[in-house]
Amino acid sequence: MAKLSIVVPIYNVQEYLVSCLDSLRAQTYTNIEVLCVNDGSPDGSRAIAQTYAAQDHRFTVIDKPNGGLSSARNTGIMAATSPYICFLDADDCFKPQACERMVHELESNHADVLVFGGEAFPHSETYPWLESVLSPRDIIYHSFKPELLFTEAVKPFSWRLACKTDFLRKHHILFNEAVRYGEDQVFAFNLFPQSSKTQLISDKLYEYRIVHKNSLLNKMLQDKVGMLLEHIKIQQVIFDLWKRLGILKNYASYQMEWLVEFYLFDALSLDDPGYETVWEAAQKQLMQNFERHHIQQAQLMIPTKRLLLACFDGKHLSQGRRKLLAFCYVITKRGFTGIVKRILRGRAKVHS
Repeated sequence: MAKLSIVVPIYNVQEYLVSCLDSLRAQTYTNIEVLCVNDGSPDGSRAIAQTYAAQDHRFTVIDKPNGGLSSARNTGIMAATSPYICFLDADDCFKPQACERMVHELESNHADVLVFGGEAFPHSETYPWLESVLSPRDIIYHSFKPELLFTEAVKPFSWRLACKTDFLRKHHILFNEAVRYGEDQVFAFNLFPQSSKTQLISDKLYEYRIVHKNSLLNKMLQDKVGMLLEHIKIQQVIFDLWKRLGILKNYASYQMEWLVEFYLFDALSLDDPGYETVWEAAQKQLMQNFERHHIQQAQLMIPTKRLLLACFDGKHLSQGRRKLLAFCYVITKRGFTGIVKRILRGRAKVHS
């Protein structure tokens, strides 16, 4: 039996698939199972995957009707026969030693979840945030602590995770197929609180292709209001999940801080119509999940608390007031360096 199952969702990726699958054939560790999940792809991707399956018994093609990335990954989770499982997007690659490192660490330290680093390419297109989230440090968490989710570089990409297959199945941890955008965020908030041992390693084992023009993420970035409304939907899925796990009240302060970072802060920089649309949706979410005294009693930075209370109370802020709140938030959270970086990013956008 193979030690590691690699789930490769396939949909309209014929341009990249050969490089992806070649990176798996080039692995220094050979005891692997490659599950190529054809998600009803209409292009030549399936034929490419079938060629690999015909030449190498470790490759298997699983056909299913189109259901999206989450559905394809879930099909792979249910079909996996190895004790460990990981995910590889079909337009990306594993470095040659990736599988060897994953299996070695999982067998040595017996973690439920392993998080590793990655490199983005082409290198000319990368940016500081991406470099940061792809660079975890070396540490082991022997139980769940909120710092794992909220301060460590463990999200939002599921393809830089390897897990015990039985752990996922025991806790019924699957990708939420109802979430069109942000499924990796939801998966992380489900996965890490239920892991009894989580290991982070700094090794960069993954090669991540910077999004191409037609990607869903790139389309979302062109519509800032629509993206933030999607973030609110994702946040609600996470709130509902943590309520079912019985942990939302325990970590409410962390979730409130995350909510501001995830979408509420960005709403301040929108034009008036966009701001009002996101602000009203955010108010409904806050009132649905918290009472005012929860925010008042939460351990939060003062600007964060002021921002949350203003939203909860339905106060419609002028542009000047929004700029002041944003300034206070950034200066408190990131210092003067954060203000300078934000100004420089704004100038770069103007000149791009």
